[in-house]
Amino acid sequence: MQPRNFKEDLEKSNNPLLRKSWEKLLRKKYGFFSEIGWKDHLEIQKGIGSDLTIKTPKGRRFSIELKTRQNSCYKKDWLMEIVSHIYDKEDKNTRKWLSKKEGWIYTTAAEYIFHATLNEDGTDIIEAILYTTMPFKTEKYKSEFSKYDNLWLTTVFTNGNFQLTLNKTIPTEVIKRDSNEFWYYNREDEKCN
Repeated sequence: MQPRNFKEDLEKSNNPLLRKSWEKLLRKKYGFFSEIGWKDHLEIQKGIGSDLTIKTPKGRRFSIELKTRQNSCYKKDWLMEIVSHIYDKEDKNTRKWLSKKEGWIYTTAAEYIFHATLNEDGTDIIEAILYTTMPFKTEKYKSEFSKYDNLWLTTVFTNGNFQLTLNKTIPTEVIKRDSNEFWYYNREDEKCN
């Protein structure tokens, strides 16, 4: 599998058409008059641990981390990132291990993950789930993760570092069952209404 390019992925995620699609979906979930507070700078996102906040007309605030996946993942299990190992280069025969870091399921400070499947050109959302993060962050849940398949993904950074990331593929019904709050969106269903 070809490694992800972090810089390219970041640019794609900041596409104005994709942002409009996110806003439409956020208003569908939280109400048309909700205020969306984007955290556009990477340093701010890392500092507060979320991508945006929503303030509903009743004054309730929610912190949300956004995740996307390719069109080929449509109606498939969802990934939760567990741990990443960082190396000085990609070549597994000569690379040197530099460090490891816990995956976003453990490090996010956001109350919710909003995970979306994108259309083929990556500008629109065709499917999404929103769920509470807390149940999956507990020490107790670590043993639950062992029940699910591993998916190792790779990323190459502009400084040449190489990252190998362990993800777990979690079925939709398990996330729905184990989260405190769950919401599902499918654009096909919308056409039927």
